[in-house]
Amino acid sequence: MKLVTTGSFDRLQQALAEELIRTIRRELEKADAPAELVEQFSGNIAFSVASLIDDVAGFEHNGEAVSPLLTFLVNADELESSGGNSWMHEYIYRLLPVVFPKSTTQDKLAAGDEADA
Repeated sequence: MKLVTTGSFDRLQQALAEELIRTIRRELEKADAPAELVEQFSGNIAFSVASLIDDVAGFEHNGEAVSPLLTFLVNADELESSGGNSWMHEYIYRLLPVVFPKSTTQDKLAAGDEADA
């Protein structure tokens, strides 16, 4: 395998972040959780998982430091790399409106704005 940097890393990590949120959402909806909690927990869980993948806080297992580096398979023998750690966690809350276009949180914020007017 060869590491490459073609400029597609950011687009790919955003796609992964969005799919991570969608996957968590589907699992929470199977549990019949209230819509507001599904959105909140989807964001919180996705942010936590993305932070682990991004190596934001770092962690150890059995005394050994674990430092993941995200890459994407772009050709049979090429892995797209950022050249360092990923920053996928920064996209999670920005992508929630994409996954939850008509969200309860957005409704409450809009209602608060109307009440202030």
